[in-house]
Amino acid sequence: MNRIIFFCCFILSSYMLSAQGGVITYNKKYSWANIAKKMPYLSQEEKDRITLSWGNDDDNKGEDYELTYNPKGSVYKAKERDENYGYSWGEDEDVFIRDFETKTTNDQRELLGKLYALQGDIPKFKWKILNELKDVAGYVCMKAETKDTVNNVIITAWFTDKLNILSGPEGMSGLPGLILALDYNTDDIQIVASKVELKPESPPLPIPKKLKGKKSDYQEYNSKKKKHITLSISGRRNPYWDVRY
Repeated sequence: MNRIIFFCCFILSSYMLSAQGGVITYNKKYSWANIAKKMPYLSQEEKDRITLSWGNDDDNKGEDYELTYNPKGSVYKAKERDENYGYSWGEDEDVFIRDFETKTTNDQRELLGKLYALQGDIPKFKWKILNELKDVAGYVCMKAETKDTVNNVIITAWFTDKLNILSGPEGMSGLPGLILALDYNTDDIQIVASKVELKPESPPLPIPKKLKGKKSDYQEYNSKKKKHITLSISGRRNPYWDVRY
């Protein structure tokens, strides 16, 4: 019996090592009621209205995204679908493109109704790896945390060192393995891998034929986003009706 278990583990490990890439499907869910409750600048009336409109998690199917990767890079974007079962302001035009060889981005990001082509070094995050484990999509994952200085929230990540790819959803990376789940500010947003498909041959990256937007970089983009958040808070408005959390 022990030999059978060892043999199965050996085959699985060999397949992981021989995999030249993969496609990871993630489900992303916003909890608008949870987000509103934590905003002290919103009136109780508005919090109650948001909770009444968006507080039923049974109706929240979320949005599906895909991360496709190979040895050269990765692409993360909304999964193409015929019908939208979850809530969305509209089609998500954000595309996160990573070049592992040059360690640069070529992202297409939307901000306040305008598209930006963000080129430069891959953003770096200061991670703290914690002593906690859990299963995500069949993989034992380790817990890590970082501070989002633009949104001013803590992001919790769950990553696995069994998939040796330094990438993850929403452009997050920098951990010793693939990020399979993210949690923004304790359940404000949850992004969890639902399917992991390993490919023995290097899959092509689904980079759009034409990326749109004004050329910029993350320093300028984050500065504009932070300014919008600050102005919204001073005006006692929810900033995330208009920008990606």
